[in-house]
Amino acid sequence: MILVAGGTGHLGSALVKVLTARGMRVRVLSRNPSRARVSVPEGVEIIAGDVRVGSSLKAALAGVETVISAVTGFGPGGDGPRRVDLEGNANLIDAATAAGVTHFILISIHGADANHAMELYRAKFIAEERLRASGLEWTIIRPTVFMELWAGIVGDPLLKTGTATVFGRGENQINFVSVQDVARLTERAVVDRSLRGRTLDVGGPQNLSVNRLVEIIAESNGRQAKARHIPVAALRLGAFALRPFRPDIAGLLQAAVLMDTTDMGFDSARVAANPQVGATQVAEIVRPKSSIPVTA
Repeated sequence: MILVAGGTGHLGSALVKVLTARGMRVRVLSRNPSRARVSVPEGVEIIAGDVRVGSSLKAALAGVETVISAVTGFGPGGDGPRRVDLEGNANLIDAATAAGVTHFILISIHGADANHAMELYRAKFIAEERLRASGLEWTIIRPTVFMELWAGIVGDPLLKTGTATVFGRGENQINFVSVQDVARLTERAVVDRSLRGRTLDVGGPQNLSVNRLVEIIAESNGRQAKARHIPVAALRLGAFALRPFRPDIAGLLQAAVLMDTTDMGFDSARVAANPQVGATQVAEIVRPKSSIPVTA
């Protein structure tokens, strides 16, 4: 039995489909099982539990051999990296250890570091360290930026109003990886014992600017590539002002600053060298549709 925490988000949904297609028994941990049922395939068990509450996890882990944590508190409406990515993962790791789970796969983030400017990256790094020290067999997967998430954040305004919202200049090169490719790597980590005790960085085949991302979305949907740019100074001010009241939006603005001002690239040769994982292009996931979902 495989327990997937965060099984209804962009990555979690793709992961559950990949695992069930392989014939694996999957259980999804959810704070709201009735709502989760809408997006979870038939035959997948859904069990109530909340990684923020350690005492709620015991029943979910009964009979589980592998835990996959794809949870995150980052994004609009999220509870924040500290509550979910750090404390939630700590609770899940501790509960898995107590339950005698064999293998724990943590979805972290490319560039996770104890001294990173963003709380999300620091929280993921602390969770990594806790997992390594847990005594469990482990695999850590560090993906770059999810293309499905940011195609929605950038593209929804373009498709709805005719003008995309670009945070900053939009010229910095960023690596976007598809959740489908991350899901395939995670599936490999479940079955391939040689990937245990390893930290695996995974990225997409292209480093693109956000301006180019807008162009691809526009081209794929028969629109003009019009964009409204929000200056970096305004993003920094907004992140500072909103932090006490809307830390979720403040974190998103801080991420936008990071994506516009720091090195967000990935060596595409590393992607080509691992053909079993996949190398999905942005154009492949930005198909014509009335709305691109942005739920994390």
